[in-house]
Amino acid sequence: MAEMTSVSKLAKLPKMNTPVITLNLNLKKLNYDTDEQTRVKTVLKKIQNEIGNGIDSFINEVNDLIRQQLPYEGITLISDKSGKQVYYLIRTSVEEADYHIDDFVDYLLLLSEAPNADYTLLELNRDNSKVYQLKNKRVSPLAVEHYPATVQDALGTEIRGGELNFSARGGNAQYHGHNETSQEKQIDQERYYRVISDLLKDDKDLGSHDFILMGLTKNVNLFKKLSKGLKISDVMIDQSVQNLSATAIAELVNNKVEEYNKAHSNDAVMNKFKDQLYTDPTNIQNLLNSRQIRQLFVASRDEINQSDPEMYAQINQLIKQALAQDADVTVVSEQSEMPLVSGVS
Repeated sequence: MAEMTSVSKLAKLPKMNTPVITLNLNLKKLNYDTDEQTRVKTVLKKIQNEIGNGIDSFINEVNDLIRQQLPYEGITLISDKSGKQVYYLIRTSVEEADYHIDDFVDYLLLLSEAPNADYTLLELNRDNSKVYQLKNKRVSPLAVEHYPATVQDALGTEIRGGELNFSARGGNAQYHGHNETSQEKQIDQERYYRVISDLLKDDKDLGSHDFILMGLTKNVNLFKKLSKGLKISDVMIDQSVQNLSATAIAELVNNKVEEYNKAHSNDAVMNKFKDQLYTDPTNIQNLLNSRQIRQLFVASRDEINQSDPEMYAQINQLIKQALAQDADVTVVSEQSEMPLVSGVS
């Protein structure tokens, strides 16, 4: 049975027998596009012709996955020539079905076309909040059990700022207006944010997620100060999104994530590690052999193929080794001044 995996998990597996088959499928298109369905059949036939009848088990696994109608935009399937064990990775960038038959697993290809990162989004206002999910670049509201949408939901009768003062005589409640002070409202807001933080931290599904905070700067900073145990992303939407649609929020967040990733990559490589980079592949290999590489930076596939295509297989092996050791591997594109591969110990 085909097994879902990740790039790092794939790198830890025993070496596959060559040749290695890499098949990319656009599952979304397969649901409605008859041309894409025909294309997949053609691709599978080509694989069978190249590998031989021994690949029948791989073909069967592919067809079985297609029949399951998996809830992903696309997948990449990896198998050796025996087809006995098939692995698949979630993908969002497959345009149409294609395949490669190579002497190794192309880790640089898989990293370059990895799925978009998913986040949990937290909209923070003074007396209310909402939770969204960002999945495959799309934003949708996220239902969280027992989540207090408002400060009133969280604090109930313990709310201080803006509460109704009343007295009861003979079973009849008499209201005397609001007791409002900015200080009490601030206290309520802090208590509300602590309730939210604790609930999300203790949620078995959300506790390990990366959270992007959205709201006025003062609200976001207050939540960051009070939250304990949540993984808060460095990406922040420092404006109110209270009146924005999910589509507008998605556009805003995706742009911020893209800007951050580009700036962070540039900063990480060119500034933070500029004087600590090892750029000789032999030195990097030796450091990997002694498990001393903690970050590996590699150029894009196109840049390597244009500059020194003979290095591709060697760089791919360095990537595999780094991933197997849980080192961070970053594909750096559009930076011609960077070496094709560099490592930080």
